[in-house]
Amino acid sequence: MPVYITADLHLGHEACLSYCARPFRSIAEHDRALVDRWNNRITDVDDVYVLGDFSIGLSARELRRVFGELRGRKHLVVGNHDGAKTLALPWASPPRDILRVTLERTQLFLSHYPTRSWPGMHAGTLHLYGHTHGAIQDTRHSCDIGVDRWAYRPVTLREIREHLATHAGPLEEEIATADERTLRRLAA
Repeated sequence: MPVYITADLHLGHEACLSYCARPFRSIAEHDRALVDRWNNRITDVDDVYVLGDFSIGLSARELRRVFGELRGRKHLVVGNHDGAKTLALPWASPPRDILRVTLERTQLFLSHYPTRSWPGMHAGTLHLYGHTHGAIQDTRHSCDIGVDRWAYRPVTLREIREHLATHAGPLEEEIATADERTLRRLAA
């Protein structure tokens, strides 16, 4: 069974509609669409890794209700907007700031924040993150997996690997050793 990864749902966060230019008329429509898109992909036995910013603005009762609607075994890598109510939800594993894990024979470094360098970077470990809402270009080994980039739904590792193979930008090593002229070329 596939593993799913997502980030930056911002359930209940009205300001996210305009800040992130999300195509929904209201936060209620937004939240319903994200729950429906999640449940259209996820079964009760699937693992879903949420890389932060699960919810902002919902009451504890409403947050528990929405959490219970979402299928799958949910794991949280904590984001900057994940407060006590979110941390208190019945996650399948304890919430963490960073997670290093091997899933589907792929080594992953999972964080809410993009990282310029990470353990295993030169050995093929993929870095998946959220937080930036699509503002940072993916590299060949790192990718923003937030809902803003992935049709407002969790994605599989297979989809991520295919994306990185065909659409990603430069290697991290090229960025780290580039002079200013080269950086402008890579950013173009």
